[in-house]
Formats: sequence, structure tokens, C-alpha cells
Amino acid sequence: MRILVYWPFTRTRGIVYLLLSIIVLPAYMLNLATALSLIGLSSYYSALVGFLITIISLVMSSIHVVIYEVNTTVYTPAVTSITLFGMTFKIPTFLTQARRTAISINAGGALIPVAVSAFLTYMLYVRYPGLAVPIVVSVLVTALIVNRISRVVPAVGVVTPAIVPPILAALMSYMAIALTSNVYIFVTPVVAYVTGVLGTLIGADLLNISKVIEAAPIIADIGGAGTFDGIFFTGILAVFYASLISTL
Repeated sequence: MRILVYWPFTRTRGIVYLLLSIIVLPAYMLNLATALSLIGLSSYYSALVGFLITIISLVMSSIHVVIYEVNTTVYTPAVTSITLFGMTFKIPTFLTQARRTAISINAGGALIPVAVSAFLTYMLYVRYPGLAVPIVVSVLVTALIVNRISRVVPAVGVVTPAIVPPILAALMSYMAIALTSNVYIFVTPVVAYVTGVLGTLIGADLLNISKVIEAAPIIADIGGAGTFDGIFFTGILAVFYASLISTL
């Protein structure tokens, strides 16, 4: 295992994303604080922990933990010329090049959201054991649907319609709780966060990892966009949408 340190956005794009963070990160902090308060933390500690996790996530977006490396082959189109009887023929062919693909996990964009999800899941199970089944069901269903709508784009990575996973996570969480443990409906935003993060991680990234490796990138980075990655974003938006649904 080795650690790479680099910011995923550079130059003009980096400036734009830093400016967007001024708007996005306070919203993330607020929604995370909402989720924490629903599991019993006081308003003060919920806001404090939400603030600290948000800042740490942003700072650690430059840290990428390489967990595995695999040998891959890159095929490049080429043309071979053959001369027969004074005539030159061009034959399409492929050049092969061995490459080593590193599979890494971004600290701010994946490890921290997963750690927060693990903590929230543990707290939910301790306080409300009846939520175990709804959580598992909502995560698995969300993961399967996200996997169906995601696709691997060479040189880009896994692409998923940005608005779908968080709304899906909120709906699946609400339905799973309403149908099995309706008395716990008030913690739907917390379950939605867990569902959004884990559902997106499993469905978009883990279940597509073999396709990503086939594309033979130099590095396959899970959560590589940091605080602007789908894993991070889906969690915060799922809390927001679940809060709206719960009040209807």
C-alpha cells in the first residue's frame, strides 16, 4: 500500500471548484449535522462534528491510497506498410503496450464518507436494531439500480447521472423504513446518507471495477474527485431529499 498526494483539479478548473466549495461545503456540513442530531447528538456537537468532518474531507481530497496494482495491456491502433511487386499496401494493426494500473481510494471523497456511514450505521443499530433490515435492503437495491444506469467512459471513469443516486437513495430509504419499521421514519435522512454513500460506492465503483481496469488507465481512483465526487455528493444530497420526503 502506498499513498499519492495530488489535488484532482488544477489551474482554472481548480479555482472554479474551490469557489464552488464555498457554497457546497456549508450545505454538506448542515446536512451532516442534521443526520448526527437524529441519532442523539446535541445540536452543538452535531454542528461541531459536521464542521470538522467537512473541513477534513476537503483537505484530504488530495490524498489517494493505492490499495492494489494490476498488470494491464494497452492496444493502440497502428498501420503497417508492406511492399509487394513495387506496390505498397497499408495494413491496419494494433501495437500492444504493457501497463501497470493502480487502484486507489481517495481519502476525502471515499474513505471519510464510508467511515461516517459506518459510524452512523453502528449508532442506528445500537439505538434502533429494527433498522438493520431496511438499511441492508435500501443499500443493495440502490447499488443494483445505480450499477444499471452507470457506464465506464475511457479516460474519464465511471459516469452516472448526478441527480439520480441521491434521489434514489432517499426514496429507497423511506420506502424500506415505511414498509418494515414505520416507527423509525424520523431517521430516514440518516439511513439515506448511508444508502447514498454505500449504494453509490458499491453500484458505481466496485461493481464496475473490472470494466475500469479493462480500459487500462494509469490509475483507477475510487472517489477521485474528492469532495466533488459522486460518493461524497450523493450522501449529502440524499439527506436533503430524504428530509423533504419525510416532511410530506
